[in-house]
Amino acid sequence: MAKEFDRLQVIHSFHYLTFKTALNLFMQLDGNLIVETGSMRIEDDPGGAYTLLWGAFCKRYGKKLITVDILPEVTNFCKEITNEYADYITCITQNSVEFLKSFDEPIDLLFLDSMDCPIPIEGKARASAESAQRHNFEEFEAAKKNLHKNSLLLMDDNNFSSGGKPWTTKNYLLTQPDWICLLDYAQSLWIKVK
Repeated sequence: MAKEFDRLQVIHSFHYLTFKTALNLFMQLDGNLIVETGSMRIEDDPGGAYTLLWGAFCKRYGKKLITVDILPEVTNFCKEITNEYADYITCITQNSVEFLKSFDEPIDLLFLDSMDCPIPIEGKARASAESAQRHNFEEFEAAKKNLHKNSLLLMDDNNFSSGGKPWTTKNYLLTQPDWICLLDYAQSLWIKVK
């Protein structure tokens, strides 16, 4: 897959290690459904383009992706750019927390990547990231009921000095005996063990 999408920055970034590891485990654990919050929003997205990569993966292995974004223009663009994988991707325009609250299927891999986390400004790192961190945790809380033994949780933008988007969620997960952190790098990858 990397050659086909070599133009995408994410293929050459630190994020790709956790992304590939998550997909490898997803296959080993016989996963079927990936849910992504925050859809691909620009062509050749320099920091993301995950929806495109998830879509190619799902087509190749016969899996399903649901991607959710609050902005209709993002959803429309995402449908257009991933048209080749339309049979494997469902694009939904909705607030991700509200969607996850009402969603009733088991999720095998949950990728939390909505709401940009600001790049920290000296002396204001934690405060500037609080909205994104709170939103990330609210998404996790809304999806908890859908996560089962061997569900994977992948959270993006982890390597900021502010703690990035996953900060609050990770601090909570560290108190939960049924979750284990597998990788904590540019992204944070966790598995539910019971």
